[in-house]
Amino acid sequence: MAQSPAPADPDVIDEEEIEAQERRSLSQRWADITLRTKITGVTVFILSLGLIVAGVGTMSFLRPQLIGVQDTELRQLRNDPASALAPGANTGALTSDDVRGADSRYYIAVLDLDGELLYDNQRNASTRSAPTLPAITPDWALDKGGEAFPLQSKDGIEWRTIAIPIMAGGGQPGGTLVIASSTAVTNQVMTRFIVIFSGFGIAVLLLGAALTRILVTNTFAPLAEVERTALEISRGDFSKRIMVSSPNTEVGHLGQSLNVMLDHIDDSFSERARTIEQMRRFIGDAGHELRTPLVSVRGYAELYRLGALDDEEQLGQAMERIEKEAIRMGSLVEDLLALARLDERRPLELAPLPLNNFAADAALDMRAQDPEREFSVIEDPSEPQVLGDEHKVRQVMTNLLGNALRYSPEGSPVEIAVSVDASRGVGVFEIIDHGEGIPEQLRSKIFDRFWRADTSRNRETGGSGLGLSIVQSIVDAHRGSVRALETPGGGATFRVELPLAPASDDTVPLPRLR
Repeated sequence: MAQSPAPADPDVIDEEEIEAQERRSLSQRWADITLRTKITGVTVFILSLGLIVAGVGTMSFLRPQLIGVQDTELRQLRNDPASALAPGANTGALTSDDVRGADSRYYIAVLDLDGELLYDNQRNASTRSAPTLPAITPDWALDKGGEAFPLQSKDGIEWRTIAIPIMAGGGQPGGTLVIASSTAVTNQVMTRFIVIFSGFGIAVLLLGAALTRILVTNTFAPLAEVERTALEISRGDFSKRIMVSSPNTEVGHLGQSLNVMLDHIDDSFSERARTIEQMRRFIGDAGHELRTPLVSVRGYAELYRLGALDDEEQLGQAMERIEKEAIRMGSLVEDLLALARLDERRPLELAPLPLNNFAADAALDMRAQDPEREFSVIEDPSEPQVLGDEHKVRQVMTNLLGNALRYSPEGSPVEIAVSVDASRGVGVFEIIDHGEGIPEQLRSKIFDRFWRADTSRNRETGGSGLGLSIVQSIVDAHRGSVRALETPGGGATFRVELPLAPASDDTVPLPRLR
């Protein structure tokens, strides 16, 4: 029979939750600290570590050096102990007066053969510390007493000590002379060093903290400008930019990047506003263009329903008008659908297209439509081929020729000129008419949707205003360019530039023409 798992210990769970909350609390507190304070704190911490390492390293080097100096002095006294004893002392026959009158900088004692203390220069045991002497025999002094060794006093002070055998008559040892030097002076030097080093260290820390704070504050001063600019932008002033005084610094790079971003945002808002305005105008114009034929059709239908069209002639005129309005409305809808498809940026069926042949075909079509006009083609002997979609390029030519027929006097000639701009890698064809032309101030507007130079919206003198918009969209889809120029002697010339086809049949990405 399966056993249910034992319940978890609530005390353990509570402790884990408390630890997790403490870790989150510490990380949150660290995250809430300002960047200036973090940098200042880290700098002071690094300086502190450096000073501690330097201080400990210096102390570990200085104290052995000072002790080494004491040991050197003691080794010199081993060779000539008389300089530490009372004046006139005989190291071969030492007396208590020789020891008690010795140099007070040292502790000097004489031990017997068994290592027991005979006498020393300790005058006042209650006020002067002395090392605790072990039983040092002359033999031990001969064997190991040549090097300084440490002894401890009752108050914890270390004494550096040497032991010298006292040779009596006949070359026999008569006792041991002990000379010790206190490390209290060394300790005092080390204490003064610690105090002085600590004082300078604190001064360095305070100075480093102050200088770091000043440097960070001055360095981050442009960030306050960024903050103020961002606040003003958040309040709706999108024209604000960050003043970059030092472009080569990190903050300067940040300011430049933010300015570029703000320019893009400003352009996006401007483009959005322009698009919304165009859409509103487009919807209004489309509604007007579609409403007018519908109103006409509805009016004739109501006249028929009310019996106002009582003879064959009136009924025939009404049906003719309804048919024309329906044809016009159908054409408008087709243009709108064409623009919608072009806006979707559907892939084009690209292929090399011979411009001379296209121009000749378009001229033949126009002659069939208007036999009274002269349509001439100026071919390029290099037989240029552009990379494009055949149906779309033919539509561009047809729309531009239709525009030339509509806005030029009856019977006036129309030319189609083909050429190549090899330096820019484009093939060019121009539709040239000899009408009234297009004023320079209107040339930037004629490619807008539903825009017509005839603002009266009279359909007998103009179309729906979508033909040139379709031309613009098709040319943009081919990454080409189209513009309106003035025909020498009067009239309008529409110049279309399309990328030349590559030498092979393989298609390549189209370059952007400017």
